[in-house]
Amino acid sequence: MKPGTYLWHDGRIKPWHEATVHVGAHVLHYGSSVFEGERVYATPDG
Repeated sequence: MKPGTYLWHDGRIKPWHEATVHVGAHVLHYGSSVFEGERVYATPDG
């Protein structure tokens, strides 16, 4: 699989090689982006 040439990063489209994330980013240490927007609610059906 070959990566794309451009991607959406920090509010704009950038070339793949310019997209960086700080090593202290919360997402790298705790995986918080995996759970963003995910919610669970109790229902009468369980």
